[in-house]
Amino acid sequence: MGAMLPKAVESTVIDRHDAKQFRIGVCEMNGWRNNMEDAHIVITQPDWGFFAVLDGHGGDMCSAFCAAKLKTHFDKYGYPKDDAAMRQTIFDVDASFLATGKASGSTATMCIVHKNIGGKCHIRVANAGDSRILLGRRDGKIIDGGGTDQGLTVDHKPSHPAERQRIYRCGGHVEEAAGGVARVNGELAVSRGFGDAEFKKTGGPAPEDRPVTCNPEFGSFQCDESDFLMLVCDGVSEGDFPNPEVVKHAAAVLRETDDPGTAAEAICFKALETNSKDNITCMIVMLTGTETDRKDTVFNPGPLSALNHKGFMDCYEAMAKKAGQTLAQAAEKRFETVQEELSRPGLSPLKAGALQSEAQKLGSPAGTKGSAERSAWWRNWEQKLPEQIRANSDDNGDGADPDAMLMRMLMSRFGNPTSHPEPEDGRKVRVPELPVLKRAVEGHSNLTWDARLASLAGEEGIVKVDDASDDTSQVRFPLPLGVVAWLPTNVLVNISDGSGRSSDDAVAGSSLRRGMLTGGAGGLAGGRAMPSSDSAAQRPLLPRLGQRSMAASTVGRGGSPTTSTPSPKDRADSQSTSTNPLSKLGIRKPR
Repeated sequence: MGAMLPKAVESTVIDRHDAKQFRIGVCEMNGWRNNMEDAHIVITQPDWGFFAVLDGHGGDMCSAFCAAKLKTHFDKYGYPKDDAAMRQTIFDVDASFLATGKASGSTATMCIVHKNIGGKCHIRVANAGDSRILLGRRDGKIIDGGGTDQGLTVDHKPSHPAERQRIYRCGGHVEEAAGGVARVNGELAVSRGFGDAEFKKTGGPAPEDRPVTCNPEFGSFQCDESDFLMLVCDGVSEGDFPNPEVVKHAAAVLRETDDPGTAAEAICFKALETNSKDNITCMIVMLTGTETDRKDTVFNPGPLSALNHKGFMDCYEAMAKKAGQTLAQAAEKRFETVQEELSRPGLSPLKAGALQSEAQKLGSPAGTKGSAERSAWWRNWEQKLPEQIRANSDDNGDGADPDAMLMRMLMSRFGNPTSHPEPEDGRKVRVPELPVLKRAVEGHSNLTWDARLASLAGEEGIVKVDDASDDTSQVRFPLPLGVVAWLPTNVLVNISDGSGRSSDDAVAGSSLRRGMLTGGAGGLAGGRAMPSSDSAAQRPLLPRLGQRSMAASTVGRGGSPTTSTPSPKDRADSQSTSTNPLSKLGIRKPR
C-alpha cells in the first residue's frame, strides 16, 4: 500500500453538480495514505450522463491522466454506442498512458446512464479493477446486481478463479503475500486497470491478453428514477463496511439532508471509522435533477493533528489546493471551526480536550475573524511552518509520533549525524513493492525482515554505499521518511537522477563502483580509498536494520556451526552484538 502517515488527513473536498437530469455529490478524503491518488469524472447531458471513479496506485499520474483523457473523449464524441466501442475507447486511453513511459496504475469503475427509457433509467456499467458501483433504494435497501457483495460490479482480484486462470494464460503468476493477499507476479493486488506497464509485457499481442489488462467487464441494468447510484473506490470497502451497509448509511443521510454531497462525505467518514487505511472517494448520483445547473466545490478542513509531520502537512495542503485554497486559508478555516465546536454546549470532555490542544498548537491569531489582519497572520504562520517542523520534529518530520520515532531509532544514524559527513554514491533507486522487498530481505543471509521496513516499499532513495561482499546497499530516504537502511542491491531499481543519466547508465555505474570496491579485474582497486580502521571508528554508526544474529548466520541446516571463516565485518558485528542493547531486535553495527 505504500507509506502511511502518523495520522489520517480527514479534510474532505466535496464537489456538487446539479443538472436537469441528475444531482451528483462527490467526496474525497486523503486518509492515511501519503498522497491522494484518486480521480473522478462527472459529465451530464440532457438525456445521459457519464460517471467514473479511478483509484490510482504507485502515484497519481495514471488516474489523473486517464480521467482527463476519458473526459476529453466523451466531451468531444459523446458516449460510445455499444460495449465494443467503449472497450476500444478504454484500450486507446490505456495505450496513450503507457506511451508516456510513466509509472503507476489505476483501477476504473464507470457507468453511462441513459434517462427516460420507457420510464426507466438504463445503466451501462464498465469496470476494470476493484472499485465498485452500487445501486440503492431510498429506503436503504441495496439492489442486488449479482456482483461482489451484491454490487453491480465484480472485483478483479488475482484470487478470483477466472482472473487467476487468465493471468497464468498470459504468462503471469499469482502469489500470496503477507496477510494472505493474492498478487499478480507477487506484487499487484488487482488484476485489471489502466497503466501498470510492468505487468503488460507478457502475453499479447492484444491488450486483453496481458496478466494485467484494462479490458473492462460490462453490465446492463435498469432502475427507477427514485433509486440512486454509488461509485466508490476500494478505500470505502477495504475495512469493515459491507456494500449493504454503505447503501443503508447513504440513504439515511439522504433522507435527512437530501444532499448527495453530504451523504458522500458521511460515507467517507464511516469508511475511516471502520478501519479504512486508503484514500477514500465516494460519488452518489441522484437520478432526478434540478431546474438550474450548478457546480461548486467545498473544502472542509480536518484536524491539524500532526503539525510537525511534513508528510501530513503536505497532504493537508494538497487537499486544500483541490478546492483552490492555500494552506494558510485552510488552517484559518480550521481554527474557526475549532472555535465554533468549542462553543457548542454538551461537548464531551475528551472531545473538548482534543480541540483545546489543537487550538493551542495553532496559536493565537491577530485580528478579528475574517479581517485582513487575521489573514495576514495566517500567511505568516504558513511561511514559518517549515521552520517549526524542523525545530519540533528533530529534522525528521515525525513530531511525537511513537512509531515514527521508533523507526527512526532503528534506521537512522546513531551519534551526531553532522559531525563526520560521509560521501555518498549518489545514484537514485526505487525500492520494489512490498512482496518483492520482503522476499528479498528474508532470503538474504545477512538481513532479517523487520515489519517497519514495509514503509519503504515503493519509495525512492539515494544510495550512500554499496557493499559488494554481500550484495547490499545502504540507502538514504529523504523526508518525510528521513531514514537510512541496508537493503539487497539486486532488487533496487535504478532511476534517473535528473542529470540526464539513464537507468542503464546508472546500472553500469553501479557495476563500476562495485569493481572499485572489490578490486576485481574490471575495476580500479585504487579508485576510491577504503577507510582505515581508525577512520571507520570515527564515522557515525548506522544500524543495519534486520540483520541476522551471528548464530543465525553461522549455523547450518542441521543446527551445527558452519566451518566458514567469518568476514571482518561479521567479526566486528559479532563483537558489537554482545554489547549493543538493540541486538535483540536484530540490529548490528556496521564495520
